[in-house]
Amino acid sequence: MLFYIFIFFIPVAVWLILQIVSKRNGEEQKQPLLEVCSLCHEEFPTDELLEKEVGEYSRVYCFCGNCIDKLYHEYHAKTEGEGVLGDREKEAESGEHPLT
Repeated sequence: MLFYIFIFFIPVAVWLILQIVSKRNGEEQKQPLLEVCSLCHEEFPTDELLEKEVGEYSRVYCFCGNCIDKLYHEYHAKTEGEGVLGDREKEAESGEHPLT
């Protein structure tokens, strides 16, 4: 009788316990992982953020869409408002090479 307990009942009991524990962990992990935007410091799900690796040490920064949009409009207003063109764009328009 002891043989049957060790061969059949204990593995079934262990399997049932593992199934119950794994279902509990699965329910807890359904919440999306949250990350903080590097500019506005608000929490967002990771699938709503853009991750960029910066520098030699591979530091990763996360940016939300709202901050990216604000940066784009600030940069666009600055370049359009001042009428600033970089040196390379001026050279390309004039057709001159800087070394000639």
